[in-house]
Amino acid sequence: MGSMTNVYDWIKENSYFFFGPSWINRLSGTVGGVAAGVAFSMPFDAVRTRMHTMRPLPNGRLPYQNSYDCFKKILHFEGNPKH
Repeated sequence: MGSMTNVYDWIKENSYFFFGPSWINRLSGTVGGVAAGVAFSMPFDAVRTRMHTMRPLPNGRLPYQNSYDCFKKILHFEGNPKH
């Protein structure tokens, strides 16, 4: 999450022009940094958790072959609202 400090700094510096020297700059930077960190790390965390906790199916095969296959199946079966 160290790379999210860049988002924090960018938002904090740019909000200075709108709000001036105020406590809201730090708050808006923190909210933006946390939101970006969650949005970018959650898909990887979901794949990692599923890879570590998967159990064999009734036919004896594993549900995912690798991380890419897991990510692809999550997007196909859970990311599409039409299913």
